[in-house]
Formats: sequence, C-alpha cells, structure tokens
Amino acid sequence: MPEETLRAKMQAVKELVEVFKIERLVHLVMTAFSLLMLFGNAALLIYERKADIAELTMFFGATGLITYSANRLLRMWDQALRVVAGKNSDGDN
Repeated sequence: MPEETLRAKMQAVKELVEVFKIERLVHLVMTAFSLLMLFGNAALLIYERKADIAELTMFFGATGLITYSANRLLRMWDQALRVVAGKNSDGDN
C-alpha cells in the first residue's frame, strides 16, 4: 500500500473519530451508567437476601440498553477499520 494512500486513510479515520466523538461519549456514559445500575441493584438484592435465582435471571435477562449502547460504540470502530481496509459500507473492495 503506497504511503500517501495510508496517510489518506489514517486521516479519514481521524476525521471519523472526531465526527463520532459526542456520540461515543453519550453511548459510553449510557453503557457505564446502565452497568453500574445493573450490578449495583443486583448486589443490593443479593446483600439483602431478597433475590433468588428467578429474580436474578430476569434481572440480568433485560440488558437490551447495555447491549445496544455497546453495539453503537463498536460500530464507529468498525467503520474506521473499513476505511483503512479500503472497503465500502457493504464490505466490498
């Protein structure tokens, strides 16, 4: 790969990182807060002995927001890697 092409791709990745900066921060905060609430509430229920296996299973089964937020964080990196690899959004060369 010629050095100019590599530099252009690295510049594109830097621009993508800058464009998604606020979105990444929002999703990172949402994910961290969701995990903190999930584990904090689970620990409290376990500590107070108010939860058995059924409650904990339902508790950890409803983690859609955490999964969605983590997915959005990783999507930006996927797009950046596609630029470096020289692939378009469909995955073709």
